[in-house]
Amino acid sequence: TNLFVKPCLQDSPNRTMALRSSRRLLSVPAVKDFATFEAMKTSRAPVMVGWFTGHFSTASKMYEEQFEAMAKSYTKHSFFKCDVDDCPLAAYDAEVEEVPSVVILPLGLKPDGSPYDKTDMVVVAPELGRFDLVIPRAKVALDALSVVEHEGERAPWQFDPATGTTLPPHK
Repeated sequence: TNLFVKPCLQDSPNRTMALRSSRRLLSVPAVKDFATFEAMKTSRAPVMVGWFTGHFSTASKMYEEQFEAMAKSYTKHSFFKCDVDDCPLAAYDAEVEEVPSVVILPLGLKPDGSPYDKTDMVVVAPELGRFDLVIPRAKVALDALSVVEHEGERAPWQFDPATGTTLPPHK
């Protein structure tokens, strides 16, 4: 925090007032390119959770702090932010149709031992303009997931020409 001293012009020219200036540190990393998005899929985190926004979206700006608070409460999961204009391929791959949206992608194993795949991805978008319900509905969806952490290295996802998106490699 920096402290600046500025003359106060109200009562007397001899008075000064202190102004505080602080830099806001972002706790959730921003995805700016598709390679970064793809690399996150090979991380050790059991779940990827993305906040897809647009620089034009007022609702995205209004509820971003709630997403950051949610990220702090789920420490095992990998959280990120993505502006759909900065990285449209990530938004397309995550099947985002409206902003703000939260995309939850489980990366580990299901309780029965089978791997999660793209069909298990959850996209929480505002319904009927109810932007205030996106984060609470995402929390419910995240709490409903049961992911068994996978030991070992994860292979990169593979491009699927039929859908134009990526799919996890299954052995």
